Amino acid sequence: MKSRTEIAEQQQSFIDSLKQQTIDFLYTIDKTKIETILLSGSVARGDFFPGKFDGMIDLTVMKRQGTEAEAEDIFGKNEDKEIPFHCIKRNGIWYSINFVDFITAESFKQMKIPERNALLESKILYDPNHKYEDELMQINMWSQMDLKKQLHEEFRYMIYLLGEYKVDRWNRRQAYLQMNENLNAAIRTAIHCLYYINGLYWAAEDRNLYYSLSLEKLPENYSRIIVELCTQTPDNEKDYYRRESLFKCEILRFIEQFIRL
Repeated sequence: MKSRTEIAEQQQSFIDSLKQQTIDFLYTIDKTKIETILLSGSVARGDFFPGKFDGMIDLTVMKRQGTEAEAEDIFGKNEDKEIPFHCIKRNGIWYSINFVDFITAESFKQMKIPERNALLESKILYDPNHKYEDELMQINMWSQMDLKKQLHEEFRYMIYLLGEYKVDRWNRRQAYLQMNENLNAAIRTAIHCLYYINGLYWAAEDRNLYYSLSLEKLPENYSRIIVELCTQTPDNEKDYYRRESLFKCEILRFIEQFIRL
């Protein structure tokens, strides 16, 4: 499996070229009704790796407060209505534009966690009045406290899922399928906690596990452990206890260190 770091190194010159072409494109649009533009998604992360279906450069465009502008007014018609953002193609490059109201620290708090992750990994391309930059300072300050809160809350949920009462309840019924599903939920929750430990919000589910492999603070042999945890016989008591023991010894014990801090 190619790691995120390997792909970033492999794609660096290509991505640098895309970033410059994006900046050149933004010079051509009317920005009088735009407050801030962010480069988002895999190009901002540095691991854009398009395949046979090509790919799009993600932009987060915040309109000025009080304006009634729509994406079409600035960027022209939506050229791919199957994607839930405003999509256009310019000079052979596709752009997916999330056209939104200006994001404040208060509106950030109302976002779902993967949306917070996507916003914080974005890069500022246009913010002439430093308005978003000022909000981002407030967002980062609040996030540091919130990440600790989220870590403790999700840790408690893991303990609940794997508590002796909960396990015994399903074991009495020989409901090994449910026991393993509860453990799977605990594993997903633990991955969330690893993001929090690294000072990040967790990513969207379709890439959350993969990107967790590149986090700095991880249990030793994390990649191998995840493979072993994902290898399962769902309706089997013995296999449940194998996986539970591995999870508690290697993952849960690692997270506990940071709960005590």
